[in-house]
Amino acid sequence: MSARCDCYGTMLPDFTRLEKNKALTSVAFSALVQSHGIGVQGRKLEVKLEGWERCVACADYRTCYGLSLAKLLMNTVLVNGWYGA
Repeated sequence: MSARCDCYGTMLPDFTRLEKNKALTSVAFSALVQSHGIGVQGRKLEVKLEGWERCVACADYRTCYGLSLAKLLMNTVLVNGWYGA
């Protein structure tokens, strides 16, 4: 198996670590949930273009993208409690 970059599979943020008022970053994206008091006042997703361009230019882009999407799906399952009894 060939060596992978340290950032392999981290194209998207790990949303299981999302905290209000604290930016969650990954190689190519940043997410922020703004909350002051009760409820959420805003949500912001930022594309980090320099990081995205590095990802797209990488030889492992397709498999890294696939792994990043799989991790996002699994994060969604965990965060939303869609797991067995």
